[in-house]
Amino acid sequence: MAWSRYARRVRRIGHRGARGHAPDNTIESFQKALDLGCDEVETDVWSLEGRLVIAHDRPANTADLLSLDDVLDFCKGRMAVNVEMKCAETDAFARATGEAVARRVVARRDGDVYVSSFWWPALEAAAGIAPTVRRAYIFSSSPERTSLMAAAKAIGLWALHPNKTYATPELIGAAHDARLAVQPWTVNEPEEIARLAALGVDGICSDYPERVPK
Repeated sequence: MAWSRYARRVRRIGHRGARGHAPDNTIESFQKALDLGCDEVETDVWSLEGRLVIAHDRPANTADLLSLDDVLDFCKGRMAVNVEMKCAETDAFARATGEAVARRVVARRDGDVYVSSFWWPALEAAAGIAPTVRRAYIFSSSPERTSLMAAAKAIGLWALHPNKTYATPELIGAAHDARLAVQPWTVNEPEEIARLAALGVDGICSDYPERVPK
């Protein structure tokens, strides 16, 4: 049987809460994800103006936004949280974000919270600050598998989060051989959800998480 932290069933993961049903990255959306039986939710965090704020795109003003603590407080003991570390423009920004988010997550001592990013420097920085906090690499391309697995092992990644297009049988098999979970995004069509579940992915991130069978 392919390795997985969640070997018995596919994780039901709500994308920015349950954005198919409620405004994304809001308490309303996270509540809807909880109501829909999500195991986990994904949310987006920016490190700006000395705050860790929740938004998909870089906000012009952070004053009225939820904080990372707001989301983690709401989800604690209810659902796991995938904190996507958002970055822009430079590796230095990514590293600073990784450090800031990792400090906050490790201080909370909640094993149901982990971090992810498209930005490798953010993941490296998070590993340096909080090596016990799980990390996942997000991608929307087709990286060379051998190099990807070697890099994931070197940095101690826990999971790969490919765009659904790149969650191939070959990638899933290689990842499981390397003891990495695979949780593709954003998968909304029932036929696509069924196909990926049959391939043995460990979790599926969806705008309509109720479509992911439990």
